[in-house]
Order: sequence, then C-alpha cells, then structure tokens
Amino acid sequence: MKIILVDDKPQMRSELKLLLETLPFAYEAILEAACDSGAIRLIERHNPDIIVTDAKLLISEASALERVNASQTHGTIIVTSSYEFILDAFCKGGMDTLLKPVAKEELKYAVLRAANGIRQECLYGELGVAPAR
Repeated sequence: MKIILVDDKPQMRSELKLLLETLPFAYEAILEAACDSGAIRLIERHNPDIIVTDAKLLISEASALERVNASQTHGTIIVTSSYEFILDAFCKGGMDTLLKPVAKEELKYAVLRAANGIRQECLYGELGVAPAR
C-alpha cells in the first residue's frame, strides 16, 4: 500500500507520518508533499492507494486533481482540516474526513476503511456531530 501525506505544514506531515507508522498496516511507502502542484506530480507519479490531504490541496488544486482522478484507477482520499464546515462539504462528496488534530484511532479506522473500500457516513453538519475523541 502506498500512502501520500499532503499538508502545507511540515510539522503536521511529520505527526501524521509518525501516526501512520505506528498503525498495524503493511505499506510500501509513505510519501510527503506540500499543498501545491508538487503534490499533484507525486500523486500522478506514484498512483497511491491512499492520499491523506489537507483540504487546502483540494481547494487550491481542484482542476489538477480532477485530471488526476480521471486517470487514477484506484485510491482513496482522506481529507483533514481544522474546520468542521469544510469537512462536511468533502464528506458529502464521498470522501472520508478527519478533524485536526488527528487522533491516532480515527486515522487508524480511516485507513482501514480506505484499504477495504468502505466509506464513513457523513456526520458533520446535518447531524451536528463531530467524531468521538
């Protein structure tokens, strides 16, 4: 399993990578990128199984990501953000979402759902409920 972490803050990428490395999943690589066109190139080059990305990438590089999605044959996007209203929008679009700071157990279950192709039910907004911490 190839995973790409995308966040504009190197500290957040480091924290997420450390969390991922402690989870009981076999992975081939955990690659990192900032929220820019470099992330798109990394995604195109490596065709990851899972992309854990800050919502900023999806907002700032939306047209590039549409091209990537059209060419990708598999893969799951897990969106992270500090803002629940942003996560609500992505969750309704079918993406799994994690509220920052990301808890280890939430990341574990999001990766498990991604690896198994299971989508989390959207709890933000319409129910007014955030994930358990």
